[in-house]
Amino acid sequence: MIDPIAISLGPIDIYWYGLVYALGFLFTYWFVRANAKQIGATKEVLEDLLFYGMLFGVLGGRLGHILFYNLDFYLMFPAEILRVDRGGMSIHGGIIGGALAIYYIAKKHKVHVLKFLDILVIPLSLVLAFGRIANFINQELVGRITSSQFGINFSLVDDETRYPSQIFESIKNIIVFQIVLYLNYAKKLTPGIISAWFLILYNGLRFFVDFTREPEVYLFMSIGMGQLLSLIFTIAGIYMLYKLTKK
Repeated sequence: MIDPIAISLGPIDIYWYGLVYALGFLFTYWFVRANAKQIGATKEVLEDLLFYGMLFGVLGGRLGHILFYNLDFYLMFPAEILRVDRGGMSIHGGIIGGALAIYYIAKKHKVHVLKFLDILVIPLSLVLAFGRIANFINQELVGRITSSQFGINFSLVDDETRYPSQIFESIKNIIVFQIVLYLNYAKKLTPGIISAWFLILYNGLRFFVDFTREPEVYLFMSIGMGQLLSLIFTIAGIYMLYKLTKK
């Protein structure tokens, strides 16, 4: 397996996970700036949207993990809420937190929020793809036990053979990226259509990919909490697409 530490500078270790998201933010900033005309916002407003979207995305991701996956534990040990160095983020909580912050800032500066989100989800899809590769390198969010030829051993977890579900999810996110990028440049669509398709594709495909992932919380049968949330977000995306196309 690849060493989780990408670069060591004396006593400072830079991990692939942190490197991926730092570069991902720079890529997102560049992509959004490159499409500023399409959004109809100044550089300063775009920076506000990105900064607060990222800040509340992280806060929402942490809060989502606490509420959706391990509330009893954090009620017993509230100090652990601040231990983000031990992991624990929910993409669904991050989407909610980031979207609410972006909505507020966009309304404040009179920017079309759906136009901004349509551009934002494009680089976000690619960043999430590389983020899953970082999860694979860190040997976290591992797959379910399998006897399949695709199985590998995550030595930091146990001696079982498991699906490399992080790689499956990364491939899925690259497919989502290609589709939303195509929609942005191939057609002039009603604002919000690309965001709706992002919700449908990202979450709908994740629901099926997660059958290869070891759920943090099982709900019923083989369904995990992440799959339930993905199903809810898929339905929300379908409803959003229906309302926009109906208009």
